[in-house]
Amino acid sequence: MRRRLLVSASLAVLLHGLALAQPAPRSPGRYSISGVMVSASTGQPLDHADVSLHTPMRDTLVAETTTGPDGRFVFEHLAAGKYSLAASRRGYVSAAYDEHEGYATAIVTGEGLTSDGLTFRLFPRAVIRGTVSDDSGDPVPQARVSLYRQSLRNGLGNIIRAGSTISDDTGAYEFARLEAGNYYVAVNATPWYATRPQARRDSQENAASDEQQSPLDVAYPTTFYADVTDSDSATPIPVKAGDQVQVNITMHAVPAVHLSVQVPSSAGRFFAFPQLTQDVFGLSETAQPGMSYMRGMRESGNDAQTTTVEFSGVAPGQYSVDLRGGGDSSRSTSVDATSDTRIDLSQGSGMADVSGKVAMAGGDEFPEDLTISLRSPEGRYGGDARVNADGSFSLHGTAPGNYEVWVTARGTSLAVTHLTATGAATDGNVVKIGSAPVAISATIADGAATVNGFARRDDKAAAGVMVLLVPKNPGAEREMFRRDQSDSDGSFQFNRVVPGEYTVVAIEDGWTLDWARAEVISHYVAKGLKVTVPAHMKEFAIRDSVAVQPK
Repeated sequence: MRRRLLVSASLAVLLHGLALAQPAPRSPGRYSISGVMVSASTGQPLDHADVSLHTPMRDTLVAETTTGPDGRFVFEHLAAGKYSLAASRRGYVSAAYDEHEGYATAIVTGEGLTSDGLTFRLFPRAVIRGTVSDDSGDPVPQARVSLYRQSLRNGLGNIIRAGSTISDDTGAYEFARLEAGNYYVAVNATPWYATRPQARRDSQENAASDEQQSPLDVAYPTTFYADVTDSDSATPIPVKAGDQVQVNITMHAVPAVHLSVQVPSSAGRFFAFPQLTQDVFGLSETAQPGMSYMRGMRESGNDAQTTTVEFSGVAPGQYSVDLRGGGDSSRSTSVDATSDTRIDLSQGSGMADVSGKVAMAGGDEFPEDLTISLRSPEGRYGGDARVNADGSFSLHGTAPGNYEVWVTARGTSLAVTHLTATGAATDGNVVKIGSAPVAISATIADGAATVNGFARRDDKAAAGVMVLLVPKNPGAEREMFRRDQSDSDGSFQFNRVVPGEYTVVAIEDGWTLDWARAEVISHYVAKGLKVTVPAHMKEFAIRDSVAVQPK
């Protein structure tokens, strides 16, 4: 069942405090929920674990207890109903019962239902720690250490940012309280002894060819474990529950390059500073050169002007220089920076201005704080904008690429149900943007329906199974997916469902699947259950049970 309560330690503490102030009234019943708390890595019983029982819909604390030396817990005198279990213990990841990626199995009490003899597994927290050092073995302090993780939440299996920290005076760093998964570590730093001399230039603004580079004009390339300088070659770090993983990184200084960027802008327009970025696991990450500054302004007529921006202390590598000024001044260019390079952004690729209008399906009013945004499946940001009262919006400086169109608003769940564009091709809610201006017309619908059903395995209730509501076009309608985990009686519930045609699939141990990829989910859709959620329906019950499919 969907645990938006995401029974975390902080939530459990909050509910505990509320319960002490005003205990939830309840009538004595004849049912119980009991079990044993164990370590997921060793199977040993865990004492002194805090266990709490909640109502799943209102997140009300019903009761709480602490496990004894044998790890056992029990809640008695319960009425028939559905309950959520949560647990926490020092050194372990706080979780709900059988939790996977924020989803958990609720326990249902009642005649003929089993709610005793549960095994509640808690996973020990893991740690990645290490040191950052240079070629001579000396520590590199004040290095920015970035952590990335392969994500399973969005069904794509892509790599996302998971945190960052700064190495201390001994070069040491640590990422604690980690869940199990595949991680990557990257380091950005500047040699403490590096100098940044300004390049001498001739009257044509070219770097003087006879100028000798200082031996101290050096830089550290972005370095990934295990000591490689591009993310495609980075080694994944598999982390199991309770692991203490040592990951040391050695930084190798190389001669720095200097990038001289000629930035055009229209007269009277506010100057936009260009950004130097690198592609890291499909994400656009801001590079950190040793220095950047404006070297002056050269007039080239009454209507235009050019400003020179210097990036010094740049490690050789592949970069993108982006300028987001709006209109014709938005430019982007790729740079293979192997030596000092002059870049004329006026010759770069144009970046698109994206505008358009949205309308609510059925002529409904817009929800409050409606925002439209562009995101690539890999997580690359394409811009976002507030939608005006008349449904119009505009974004400036979107780099060419394929983007999903997402709409969000406070307190509701929305999806694009129809999308057309002038100046770009579309596929479902995906718009394929080039350098030309794009005008979008989008119809959006409010996800107001609740869809309920049951998953069965061999004609018996199937608990703890991943259940998916798959849209008709899974490759281009990702925002219409809904996911849940079946409860102990096999029941599941999809919340905030947008009207449309779907297929319901239940997959045994499907949590590691890239389920949002059309080529992956199509295998299961072929054997799934077709359903249509009508417009303006608040509650929808699936009549037939959903058969569980093997992974």
